[in-house]
Amino acid sequence: MKTTHQKKIEKFMSLAGQETPVVPTEPDSDTKILRAKLIIEESLETIKALGVDITMPLLNGASASIIDCEKLLEYSVGRFPFDMVEVADGCADVSVVTTGCLSSCGISDKKLLSEVDNNNLKKFGPGHKVREDGKLIKPPGHKAPNIRKILIDQGWEG
Repeated sequence: MKTTHQKKIEKFMSLAGQETPVVPTEPDSDTKILRAKLIIEESLETIKALGVDITMPLLNGASASIIDCEKLLEYSVGRFPFDMVEVADGCADVSVVTTGCLSSCGISDKKLLSEVDNNNLKKFGPGHKVREDGKLIKPPGHKAPNIRKILIDQGWEG
């Protein structure tokens, strides 16, 4: 099942000539790159609107995957002004591009989001902790959401 939000995004994608498979499917390389670029672009615009700057010190001039260097990223506030309108716009845009990514992979969002939402609330079980920066740390024994089952129920043969 798809939310109304996802159906509207798929209408946009169809008008833009983008594919939305009906079952979970790996998209082609061009689609993967487009989705990655859109997610990064909208996320970075939102981060900037929050007034947060992200930098990564150069490692002897060598390039490295940002995913591999996540712990090397530095965050600071003050370089950019906080912009409430742009934060709201950015969050909405991030939702659109990430839901579009689900659609480009043929994944319906409704049951997936429900599973993840319910699982997140279970993270407040006995033994959970909150880090100094506010991130919730799962309690011992916490089980991940059963995303594989949701995908299989949608026709994925993975």
